[in-house]
Amino acid sequence: MERSTTHHQFVGPKSRLSPLALMVMMAFPVIAAEETDDKSRAYARNVVEFESDLLRLDNGSKVDLSRFSYGSSASPGIYRVNISVNGEEVAQEEVEFKAGDNRQVYPCLTPRLIQLINFNEDKLPSEVKQALSSPATCSNLVSVIPEAKFEFDSGDQQLNIEVPQIYVHRTARGAVNPELWDSGVPALMLGYYVNGYDSQYSSGGDSRSLYASLNAGLNIGAWYFRHNGSYNWQKDIGGEYNTTNTYVQRDIAPILGRIILGEYNTSGQMFNSVPFIGAQVSSDDRMLPESQRGYAPDIRGIAKTNAKVTVKQLGNIIYETTVPPGAFLINDLYPAGYGGDLEVTIQEADGTTQQYTIAYASVAQLLRPGTQRYSMTAGKIRNTGISDEPMIYEATYMRGISNIFTGYGGVQVSENYQAYQLGLATGSRLGAIAIDATQSTSKLGNKAGGTKSGQSYRITYSKLIDETNSNITLAAYRYSTAGYMDLLTALQTRDAAQNGYDPNNIWRSKNRFTVSVNQGLPEPWGNIYLSATLENYWNSGQGYNKQYQMGYSNNWKRVNYSVNVSRSQSSNGNEQTNWYLNLSFPLWDAWESHTPYMSLRYNQDNNGGKSEQAMISGTLGDQNQYNYNLSGSHDSQSGTSANIGGGWTSSIATINGGYSTGKNYHSTSLGLSGALVAHSGGVTLTPYNSDTYALIEAKDAKGAKISGYAGTSVDRFGYALFPSLSPYQMNSVSIDPEGSSLDVEFENTAQKIAPRSGAIVKVKFNTNKGSPVLIASSFAGENLPFGADVLDESNASVGIVNQAGAIYARVREDKGTLLVKWGNDIGSSCKVSYMLAPTTGDSQASHIQQFTSPCTPVQGPVSSGPRTEMASTH
Repeated sequence: MERSTTHHQFVGPKSRLSPLALMVMMAFPVIAAEETDDKSRAYARNVVEFESDLLRLDNGSKVDLSRFSYGSSASPGIYRVNISVNGEEVAQEEVEFKAGDNRQVYPCLTPRLIQLINFNEDKLPSEVKQALSSPATCSNLVSVIPEAKFEFDSGDQQLNIEVPQIYVHRTARGAVNPELWDSGVPALMLGYYVNGYDSQYSSGGDSRSLYASLNAGLNIGAWYFRHNGSYNWQKDIGGEYNTTNTYVQRDIAPILGRIILGEYNTSGQMFNSVPFIGAQVSSDDRMLPESQRGYAPDIRGIAKTNAKVTVKQLGNIIYETTVPPGAFLINDLYPAGYGGDLEVTIQEADGTTQQYTIAYASVAQLLRPGTQRYSMTAGKIRNTGISDEPMIYEATYMRGISNIFTGYGGVQVSENYQAYQLGLATGSRLGAIAIDATQSTSKLGNKAGGTKSGQSYRITYSKLIDETNSNITLAAYRYSTAGYMDLLTALQTRDAAQNGYDPNNIWRSKNRFTVSVNQGLPEPWGNIYLSATLENYWNSGQGYNKQYQMGYSNNWKRVNYSVNVSRSQSSNGNEQTNWYLNLSFPLWDAWESHTPYMSLRYNQDNNGGKSEQAMISGTLGDQNQYNYNLSGSHDSQSGTSANIGGGWTSSIATINGGYSTGKNYHSTSLGLSGALVAHSGGVTLTPYNSDTYALIEAKDAKGAKISGYAGTSVDRFGYALFPSLSPYQMNSVSIDPEGSSLDVEFENTAQKIAPRSGAIVKVKFNTNKGSPVLIASSFAGENLPFGADVLDESNASVGIVNQAGAIYARVREDKGTLLVKWGNDIGSSCKVSYMLAPTTGDSQASHIQQFTSPCTPVQGPVSSGPRTEMASTH
């Protein structure tokens, strides 16, 4: 083997761009405008013309840059890619790419790809329909439908396809094909929060406690086992562990719901939530496309031409689309708060417009037309504190009947108890209102008054008044007759009588009224809010419990301030009124990193009590992984106190601590939280608690940061956890190479996944480990052609030739041979030998070695092309 000639040189740390990106940066491309009459051009065919006169070789000849004239220079092969059609993600699977006459790669049009595009056969021209019914082997979509477009980003493994909307079935915005819902990998998970507290008193006494909450899980296929519990220990009392829930769940995609077996709670949609052990089948709104969750009205209209439809709310555009001539339906508006009428404008191709208004107000009971929400439960009541825990059967159902009406009803049955509910919700210009009635029958036994029957009536109202910017977010009133009881009240009343207690000590609600109003004032006068709750009971023998809150908030320059007052009055006549004044502001420029904030608070009550507090808080670290707070306060009763606290979000856990001292005491607290996941590759820790994770695998990438989550990074085994994924919708999982060794290159740094709720989805980021080299070389006395491929001895592409004729590559071995290839014949390739200089410490990982080595002729046949390495998320 020939040794590399002349000298080696270390070049300082460089950006780890891919060889292609480095090449393009040096190429100074000129983008040529497309001809407007060529509708068949695709994204990937938007030609980028390199000015070859600026890139002549030393001998005056021009270089062939046609390979890069059509965007990303992917090689033909099979890739695992994310596929989107007209902007919506539809699948993630293997697609074969072939090179066309212009050397541009295109995706093969297979029956599976045709299925994913979801063509509307009724709208297709006959010749297109015939071509799609029996596609030729690896035909090009653009040759079948000239108006179609595609773009393949080989770096992000993303294939974007655009087809005229008239040719495909319309899907709701944010829709994710259930085939993409990922059940994840087998894994064991444990989330935890632990807090210890110790107080010492000047009298010589002390108080110590420990609290820990645990969220454990085991995922096997599509079955997810879960356990939630907590441990509480106090000095002189001891410790006790309490189980909250233990259950197993599995999604049932065809009914947009799931089954749960074990300890859980009823839905609480219509009747009060009850803990049970048994089985439940219920819907999950998160399985709907994001644009079809919650309530928003359908918008219908008729367009005379290809028209633009614009929807505004409170003067803001919330939706815009283009529709063909004829009747149209828009049913994928995102929910927009509790109200605000919708202004619809249809702008025809000739410039004429139609305008109309659709009333929009919402309450929690309203559903979109055609959507439903359901729950069915059967099991035994648990953890109610009563001696007899009977069976419970409950079923509830809600359905959007039209833009105006939603109907709902339910039944709840137990031993000695029955309840039925019917309700109707409606939205109109007067606001959104829901009215329902519940009938209950309770057999309490002779000691508790025999059988009692009664009714409970509820009305809920919501309205946004555009003219005054007044938002009545919730106003609800419930009246219950003397004989009405909810299930737990009936069980407790019967149990009290059977055990010799007075059943009248179990209060039964009579009237309950709640209201919350937000009033925005004209700029710059801020905002006012008001809330109130009034409630009384049949058997309390006293008046109403009353609670009122009112507040004003605004800002002046960099200062945020608020004034609040709260008043409570119990049924026995006790009253409490509190006034609060709060101010917060940055201590210096709020745009600067790590700017600390000062908060000031003053409180006074109607009994003469006063308190003041001043606190400074902020964050530190390049990812804000450190936080701190210092405060001092004075209370008219307890005196003066001081507190200091801080936290650190490390790569494996979050640690918090604090110290407080005051009149006759001092206390210390220490907290630890995080989670661990055991999987086939080992055990991975994270400082973030979550139920749904992406398990990132990036071999040799220790130290690479997880985008968006302070303190988290890839561990020494090549794994990290990306928390808080949104189930059933596309999530972007990204990794930041900063922090990893410079001898590691990422094939891509972002991928998309759609996990099921509770899944641990493995996301693999392919990496190439090797030493970066920059080799000055020549062949037959001439510079190497710009853009030529550089292959290693395993025929894997490891680099490229830059504009200066130098080789930029990343090599895995300390010495070896590289093949430089710019054509298919033997005269269009040569080989370069290299030998890396000895290094110490991490110098190899943090520098590019630069040296000179000649490129010599190749003996024997030349490989037809580089080996394609597929990127995969699983």
